[in-house]
Amino acid sequence: MRIKISFILALVFTASSCVNTTSNNESESDHGIVAFENGDVMTAVSVDPLGNKFTYPTGDAAITSQVKVWEPSFSSPWHYHPYTGVAYVLQGELTVNYDTETSLEDSSSEKSATLTQSYKAGDKAFLGVSNTWHFSQNLGDEDLIFLVTWLGEEGEVIAVLEEK
Repeated sequence: MRIKISFILALVFTASSCVNTTSNNESESDHGIVAFENGDVMTAVSVDPLGNKFTYPTGDAAITSQVKVWEPSFSSPWHYHPYTGVAYVLQGELTVNYDTETSLEDSSSEKSATLTQSYKAGDKAFLGVSNTWHFSQNLGDEDLIFLVTWLGEEGEVIAVLEEK
């Protein structure tokens, strides 16, 4: 239990240290971080960025939260998530390249991006797209930091990688 509490406190400290406490007259470039304000980062969202309706898992629900820190030019492998998640970019810009044509069962064929979307610090939170092949990148010149909370099922994976 101590490890979990320590991890949660470290996560809260890390997230709170990203908050710019300077006056509203100073710009983002003055300190290299986005100024955060009180308010909702997501309200009553029921569809993901591709227009798919959000559904809850059918098994025993389990939540997994992750903080990702990606250096400039980082690129993930092709993968998909069986569940949706709530994602929020704290610093930088996340670029997601979707293959909306390849079926999930086709894990070893060549994939190609048919749609690209970008999410940057200061944007509203968004639902991570489930059941669609994609790879994500940090195309910026600073570290990308984002938080994603997967709404999955107990004992199930939250990502399926492409077979090589």
